[in-house]
Amino acid sequence: MKPLTTRPFSNLGQMLLEAERRNKAMSAPKGPGDSSAKETHGIQEERLFFQAMKDVIPLDSGETDRPSDMPIKRVTLSHKDDQKLVLKELKAIIEGKRPIPVHKTPEYVEWTWEGSNNLRIAERLHSGAFAVQAYCELHGMDSIEALTACEAFFKEAIAGGKRCIAIIHGRGLSSPGRPVLKETITRWLVRGPYRHLVLSFSSAPIWDGGAGVTYVLLKRHPMKCRRYRTR
Repeated sequence: MKPLTTRPFSNLGQMLLEAERRNKAMSAPKGPGDSSAKETHGIQEERLFFQAMKDVIPLDSGETDRPSDMPIKRVTLSHKDDQKLVLKELKAIIEGKRPIPVHKTPEYVEWTWEGSNNLRIAERLHSGAFAVQAYCELHGMDSIEALTACEAFFKEAIAGGKRCIAIIHGRGLSSPGRPVLKETITRWLVRGPYRHLVLSFSSAPIWDGGAGVTYVLLKRHPMKCRRYRTR
């Protein structure tokens, strides 16, 4: 944008002083209803304004948007930068400096009762939105022992009015094939005798056992539901 070379208002003060002297020299109005002096003053102000603006040249509207010599800054990542960023992330994961989120691994499990009106409740459960009130440890047990322990644990949790509980079954990495104990507990939660009391379950976050622990969220007032089902 070029600097302004025309200064139309440089002598405006002097012009106004001269106009004021001329107004004082004029005769006063004859009565309160006479507005000729006011009209004359308004006409003189308008004339002074147009006289001061006669040398002003309007700017082109396109010149007011952005100066032509100002460069546009664009921040873009090249393909090489993207590859470097990906390799850096992978290296951090391999070295254990940045663990993979549990919900992005094949070991992650979640389930929500189909009658629930909150389809994201398993996501909230996994994120730690509900405080775990009791844990059931199943390490070193076989499937039959684990199911027996789970039934006793559920009875005690329901009697104590607990809402969020956790089952520690491990990831099953020592199993020759699939994680047997984990899959047994998952099937039991969906098909077992307490399935009507389970609102949702999901794998725990990484800081509380990850895929080796399953959070279970019970329905509200599970004792009433249990008595109804018993009848």
